[in-house]
Amino acid sequence: MATERLGISGLLLAGLLSGCGGGGGGGGGSSSDEAAPDISGVISLESRTRVDLDTADDIRVGESVTNDSRSAAQDLPGTTVTGGYLSASSGRYNTGTQDVFEYFEDRTDIYAVRLAPGDRIALQVFESPDAYFSFGTLPPQPVLKLVSSDGSLEEDLDVGQSNTVPESFPEGGYFLEVGTSGGAPFRYVLTLADEGAASVMNTRYVEPDFLLGEAIVTFKPSLMPQTGSEAVARAMSANQAHSLGGGSWRVRQNSGAPVSAFSAQSSKQSRENTVTWIRELRESPDVAVAEPNYLYHAQQIQTNNDPLYSRQWNHPLINLPLAWQVAPDGGTGIGIAVMDTGLFTATPGTRDNWHPDIDDNVLILNATMDYVSAELDIDDRFGDPDGRDTNPADPGDGKSQSSNFHGTHVAGIAGSVDGNGEGGIGVAPNSNILPVRVLGKEGFGNSADLIAAVNWAAGRNEIDVINLSLGGLGPSQSLEDAIDRAYGAGKLVVAAAGNEGTDEATFPAAFANVVGVGAVGRSGERAPYSNVGPSVDLVAPGGNASSNDGLIISTWGTDDGGNFVPGYAGLQGTSMAAPHVAGVYALMKSVDADMTPDLFFQFLAGGQLTSPPPNRTEYGAGLIDALKAVDAALDGDTSTILAASPSSLQFNGVVNRQEFTFAKYPSNAGITINSVAELPSWLSIDLGELPVSVNTSDPVSVSVDTSGLDESQSYRADIEISYTDDSDEPTVSPLTIPVTLQFGGSPEDLDAGRHYVLLVSTDDDRETIAQTVVNVAEGQYQFAFDDVAPGEYFLVAGTDMDNNGLICENGEACAEYPVNGLPEKIVIGGEPLSGVTLNTSFRRPTIAAMGMPRYGFEGYRLKTDSGDQDEPVRQVETDR
Repeated sequence: MATERLGISGLLLAGLLSGCGGGGGGGGGSSSDEAAPDISGVISLESRTRVDLDTADDIRVGESVTNDSRSAAQDLPGTTVTGGYLSASSGRYNTGTQDVFEYFEDRTDIYAVRLAPGDRIALQVFESPDAYFSFGTLPPQPVLKLVSSDGSLEEDLDVGQSNTVPESFPEGGYFLEVGTSGGAPFRYVLTLADEGAASVMNTRYVEPDFLLGEAIVTFKPSLMPQTGSEAVARAMSANQAHSLGGGSWRVRQNSGAPVSAFSAQSSKQSRENTVTWIRELRESPDVAVAEPNYLYHAQQIQTNNDPLYSRQWNHPLINLPLAWQVAPDGGTGIGIAVMDTGLFTATPGTRDNWHPDIDDNVLILNATMDYVSAELDIDDRFGDPDGRDTNPADPGDGKSQSSNFHGTHVAGIAGSVDGNGEGGIGVAPNSNILPVRVLGKEGFGNSADLIAAVNWAAGRNEIDVINLSLGGLGPSQSLEDAIDRAYGAGKLVVAAAGNEGTDEATFPAAFANVVGVGAVGRSGERAPYSNVGPSVDLVAPGGNASSNDGLIISTWGTDDGGNFVPGYAGLQGTSMAAPHVAGVYALMKSVDADMTPDLFFQFLAGGQLTSPPPNRTEYGAGLIDALKAVDAALDGDTSTILAASPSSLQFNGVVNRQEFTFAKYPSNAGITINSVAELPSWLSIDLGELPVSVNTSDPVSVSVDTSGLDESQSYRADIEISYTDDSDEPTVSPLTIPVTLQFGGSPEDLDAGRHYVLLVSTDDDRETIAQTVVNVAEGQYQFAFDDVAPGEYFLVAGTDMDNNGLICENGEACAEYPVNGLPEKIVIGGEPLSGVTLNTSFRRPTIAAMGMPRYGFEGYRLKTDSGDQDEPVRQVETDR
C-alpha cells in the first residue's frame, strides 16, 4: 500500500509542472514528459455556475476571499447556481480515521445581484453525517435575507423553500445575505432563477421511502392475459405476487418480516439488496415496468383542535356561497372517492355510525374499500382482518396530534352535510362521499395499495372524482398508468401538491392527468409550506398558521382510551386544499352531467375556473373560483385552447435549441396554426409551412442565434401563435410562449471550486485508487493520470467545500463519467484514453433521468497520506 500512499504527494509535483489545468496519476510521477497520460480529459461547467469565495477548502489552503460584508459582497449573475459553506465555529470532524479534517468559522456570505419582482430564490442546506460531530452538536441554524442596495427594503426568506421576490421590491440591485446563527457547519446551494424557470431545486439525490423486498411489476401487454399469481412469482424469483389490476403486480421477494420494514428505517445493505433485485427484474425481456413499492403520506402540517367551525373563511374566499345559489343541488348524486386514512366512526368495527357531519352523505359499497395492506394496517384490534377488507373505518391510533382522522378532515371539506345542525358545510354538501382507506400506520401508504384502489375506482360508476390528499417523491410509472386509466374512464383525479415549499416534483400531483393543488391562506397568498412548480396546476384554501392567516376547520375525532368521539379541528396543508377542488368539480358535474376530466382541464387552460394568478410558478392557473367554475359548466362555453409544454423556454447561450409539444383542449379538437407574430432576429421557430394542423405528438423546435448579441445583457421575447379550430366554437388566441435568453457570462467567470478527480475501484468498497487536484481555467478543468495500473475504474470528480474528506455530497459540485448519477466503468490499459469529457454541477439528476432512485449515496472519500496528522492532509498545486 506504500505506493498508493504516495498518491497525493506524487500528484502535487505533477500538478505544479502542468499548471492549473493539470494533474498527475495515482501511482507516482509521470514516466516521461513526452509520453501520453494513461487517461486525460476535460470537465466542463454548467452555465452561470459560481462558488463561494471562502469555502472551508479555500480557508484551509489560505486562498479564501472575504465576502462577509456588503462592501465586499461577491457579485452573482441574476440567474445562477452557487455552492457555498458556512460555520458558526471551528473544529475537527470525527471521521473515524487518523486523518485530520477541519472546519473553520465563517458566519456570513453576502452576494450582490440584480433582481426583479417574481424572480425566484432558493437556499438549500446540507450537513455532514451526524457521526462527524460530538454528541449534542446542534443542527445548522441558517438564515437568508434579501436587502435592497440602499438598505430601505429588507425581508427574511425561507431556507429550504422556494421564495419569490415580492412585487413591492422594484427591479434593481440587492444583497442576498446567507448566514448562520449557530449549530454545525454546512454546505449550501443558492439558486437564483427567473419566474418561469423549470425546477431549480434539484440539488440533492431524492430518496423516496419504499418497502423492502417488494416491487411493483408490469408485464408487457402481450403477456398480461397469460399470467397468474404463481407464474408471476416464479418468473420474478419471488415468493408472492398479487394482482393490482391494470396489468400491475405487487411482488414480494420473501414472505417473512423483512418486507414490512420501511427502507428509511433499515440498513444501507437492506436497501441496496432491494434496489439490486428490482434492477434485475427490469432486465427481464417480459417486464415493461419494475419499480420500488414507494411510500406516500398524508399532506397535512399540524393539528389544532378548534371547534370554532364557523370560521370557515375558505368558503367566501373561493366564492362558494354564490356558487351554491347557482348550483342549489350541492353536488347531489356526484361521487367523491376520498382515498385517505378512512373515515371516523364511533364504532370502528362496523361500517356505520360515521361522523355525524358526514354520515348522511357516506356511500359504502359491497366491495373492498380498505386497501391498506398488512404491514401498514392498524385496524385488526377492532375485528377487521389484518390487511384489505370491506370496512373503510379509520381505526385511530390512540394518539393526540396524529395523522389519523386525516381522511375525516378531508372528507368534511369536500362534503360535510348542510342543514343538519352539526359542524360546518362541505364544498359539495349533497355529494356522495366514498371513503377508501389507503393510508394506515402514521398516515403512510404504499404505491401498491394505491394502485389497486385507483384501478378499482376506475371501474365504478358511483365515483366521479378521486381525491388524493397524499403524496411522495416516488414517480411510480404503474401508479401513473392507473391514474391515466381512471382519467380515461371519466374520473377526475385531484391531488395535494405537497408541503415542502420546494419545486421538487411531488407525486401523484405532478402527473399529467392529475390536478395538482397548492395551498393559500386567508389572504389568498401562497402558504409558505406549499410546493411550487411542476406539482401545482392551481391553488385552493389550505390555511397558513404562521401568519395568523387561519386554519381550515373541518371534521375530526378523538379515540383516547378507545373511546371514539366526533369533533372538529383546524389543520393546514395542501391536503386541505385538494378537496376544495374535488368539491367544486362535484358542483360542476351536478349542473352538467356531461362534465368530464378533459373538459375540466380545458376550462382550466382557458382561465374559466380560477382568478388570475400573480405568477404561474407559485399559483399555477390561479385560485379556484367556485362561482366561475359552475358558471363555466352551465354555459358550456368550451373555447378551444392550444397550450405548450413546457409553457416557457429558457436559453443560456450554450443550449441554443429546445423543443416543446402542443396540447389541445379538448384533446380531440382539430386546430390549425395560421400565423406567428414577428419575432426578434435572434429567435426562430420551426413550424413548417403555414397554415399547418397541430399534431400533439410532434415536437416543435425553437432556436436562438447569439451572433452579434451583447453577452452581458439578457433578452426576452414572446412567441405569439394565432390559430383557429375546425368547429364553430370560439378560440382563445394567440398562444403566447415566453422566451428568455441569459448568457452564461464569460468562461473565465465560471467556477465550481477546486475539484478532486478520482479513479475509484468498482467493488463495493469504492476505494480511491488515484486522485489529482485541478482548478478551473477558462471555464473548464483539465485532468490527467499517469502510471495507473490496468483495470476497471469509476472516474469521478467534485468539490470538498466543507473539508470533511468527502466529495460529491449533496450540495457539492460533482461529475461522474459519463453522466452524473449513472457512473459507468472505464477500462485503463493498452492505448491511452484521451479526450474524456465530464460535466460538473451543483445540481443532481432526477429519478426519471436516472431510471431509479440513488439510495444511500454519501459521496466519494478522498485518498489521504500518512504525513503529519496535525495538518490538513491535502494540498493544492496552484493558486485559483
